[in-house]
Amino acid sequence: MATWPALRPTRAESVLAVALLCLSLAELFWSDELPPPTPLKVVLASVPPLLVAYSRRWPAQVALTLAADMLLAAATGAVPGTLGVGFAWMATLFAIAAWLPRPWPWLAALLVAGTIQDLSTDGYNNVIVDWAFLAFAATAGRIVHRRSVRTEAMTTRLRLADQDRDARTREAVTRERAVIARELHDIVAHSVSLMVVQAGTARPLAERVDAELAGVLSTIEHSGREALSELRRLLGVLRADDDPDYDPVPDLSRLDELIDGFRSAGLDVRAEIEVTGRVAPGVALCAYRVAQEGLTNALRHAETSAVDVTVAVEGRTLTVRVQDDGGTPSGATLGGGSGLIGLRERVLLCGGHLVSGPSGSGYLLEATLPMIDQALPAQGGHP
Repeated sequence: MATWPALRPTRAESVLAVALLCLSLAELFWSDELPPPTPLKVVLASVPPLLVAYSRRWPAQVALTLAADMLLAAATGAVPGTLGVGFAWMATLFAIAAWLPRPWPWLAALLVAGTIQDLSTDGYNNVIVDWAFLAFAATAGRIVHRRSVRTEAMTTRLRLADQDRDARTREAVTRERAVIARELHDIVAHSVSLMVVQAGTARPLAERVDAELAGVLSTIEHSGREALSELRRLLGVLRADDDPDYDPVPDLSRLDELIDGFRSAGLDVRAEIEVTGRVAPGVALCAYRVAQEGLTNALRHAETSAVDVTVAVEGRTLTVRVQDDGGTPSGATLGGGSGLIGLRERVLLCGGHLVSGPSGSGYLLEATLPMIDQALPAQGGHP
């Protein structure tokens, strides 16, 4: 149930009601064309203007009350006939036409027309004038109603579009996370396999020196083999039956091969790659994908003639920068990926930062990554 503050008239509605009340009473007391006022006439002339304050919230109820007020005035011979009452009818008809669906406007129009006809003592000319003013109010109300309907429909479409965009973004992030998980599986599996092999190689040597150390190595080897088995099972869960086969996980050593491929496709690529020190495998994979995405976006745009690719180490940070001389980013990526949305997710999961947007006459894609993987915990949201 609505509270009193919610039902209370607005300031504008209150001001309009008071203004019509003053107009109605002033005409009633000082007009030479009306008979002297009586207490009943004052009450009947005051009710319609005051009801205007509630015509937007309860237009049908206000219209019925106005009709009852006017019929009571006719029955008692206390017809006020003031401009304030007429404007009150106009405001009520406007509210009915603007805020209520059909057939309420037509019913209200018939009610008002019949009431005016019954109360008229000045002939049909004044009745026609009254009807014209009321028709104007009703027409204005229907115009407002149609605009309100169109605005509401547009708002609904925009809201649905926002929901669809958010759903697509979440789907893209989820899809990209699955791809990242499959690729990182290979990296983790390689590291665990190396650990198992080294533990298995060292165990016979340790047996000659320290039986306890040999037991520890045996446990490491056994645990590693179990981990590999679980990783293979995990990959089976992550890989859908209709997933396309993908190449072995790339790293920074394959950047030259990637750049040569885009050069052969007609893209003028200027590359400057200087990487020293050890880069975590997950970070190297992410850096490769950043370069791949930037080159792919540049290739899509015919206005792009040259691209600069820079991969450099600054302290403990790896920076990958792809700058073209024209064009804008695309929403898609290679092999049904998720574009910049998925790339941003990759960089975020590595603990890095991605910048993308117009730069000069072209477009810039730049990722700053930690040399040692500082993976962030998985989050339910999306960037």
